[in-house]
Amino acid sequence: MAKDYYSILGINRDASQADIKSAYKKLAKKYHPDINKEADAEAKFKDVQHAYHILGDDQKRRSYNQFGEQGEKFGGQGGPGFQGFSGTGFEDIFESAFGSGFSGGFSDIFGSAFGGGKRGPARGEDIAIRMNITFEEAAFGTEKEIELDRIEECDNCKGSGARPGTKINTCTACNGSGVERKIRKTFLGVIQTQGTCSKCHGAGEFADDPCPVCDGHGRAHKRKKIKVKIPEGIDTGNHLRVKGQGNVGEMGAGKGDLIAVIYVEPHEIFKRDGNDIFMEVPVSFSESALGAEIEIPTLKGRAKLKVPSGTQSATLFKMKGKGIKSVNGSSYGDQFVKAIVKTPEKLNKKQKEIFEKLEKEEKLAKERKGIFGKLKGIFD
Repeated sequence: MAKDYYSILGINRDASQADIKSAYKKLAKKYHPDINKEADAEAKFKDVQHAYHILGDDQKRRSYNQFGEQGEKFGGQGGPGFQGFSGTGFEDIFESAFGSGFSGGFSDIFGSAFGGGKRGPARGEDIAIRMNITFEEAAFGTEKEIELDRIEECDNCKGSGARPGTKINTCTACNGSGVERKIRKTFLGVIQTQGTCSKCHGAGEFADDPCPVCDGHGRAHKRKKIKVKIPEGIDTGNHLRVKGQGNVGEMGAGKGDLIAVIYVEPHEIFKRDGNDIFMEVPVSFSESALGAEIEIPTLKGRAKLKVPSGTQSATLFKMKGKGIKSVNGSSYGDQFVKAIVKTPEKLNKKQKEIFEKLEKEEKLAKERKGIFGKLKGIFD
């Protein structure tokens, strides 16, 4: 069953960020396993944490409001140098409680609450890129190959961080656990926090003679080609997360993710609004007056559109199901066609005679006189 993150935090859907943060702090304190010993406290604490992870970030919240939990596929958090797509806010709240400068951050609360053991080095950073795609690629989906610079395992030390041929010793700072522990007094009470060891970065081992190529980090920059699948119906601002295609972590730790932020290039004919598309089509003066069946382009090929007699310029016609497929479903938007009646600018002799005859039959002149009659008091 899908979870309602607003219900989990006990807030309305129009709640402000201040309301969301306040509700989160209250519930985090209530269900923290170090304070609440009830059997389901840990599960509720995790639900509260995840709800705030989504609703506390404006981009993720918009995706959730539009797509539900499916929207999380297009959310993402950025690594270093990727501003504007991270910002979960956990560190901001808990840094005031636990103090700054401690390497563990918010995630260390869970280490102490849910057990531990050897932490291990942190996974690599996420990489964020802007991916430009054409209108057609967004409408039909595609697979694109991109080339980017990312951090890979160092070829010289094979990710160990040590000069080849030298020993790797147990870290003396954490006694091989990869974890540093501290006791702090917080608004939640007295809590033991644990963070990744600042000396060995969680590996539990330390190279006294570091690799000269990577300075002991076990990784180096390389150019890589990656294929990214673009789903049908994606739109500008959506995020694609490609698991395991980010930077590799230090000392052989796992890779982060690649986050592609989509930008759809404008189309020469079509304009998009949600899953609907819009276009303009020229209609001749005679076609608008007498009616006609005209051929127009659609995403699925050419189609016939019936223009009724007496059609006025800017009339909008709807072609149901001719729009773009929903990115998270099977439904399609519609195509809207605006008729633009083209008035002749230059007439030959025969055309002029026809319009002069038509003018004698029309009643517009009498209608204009009627307008002036209604406004008589203004002009007198």
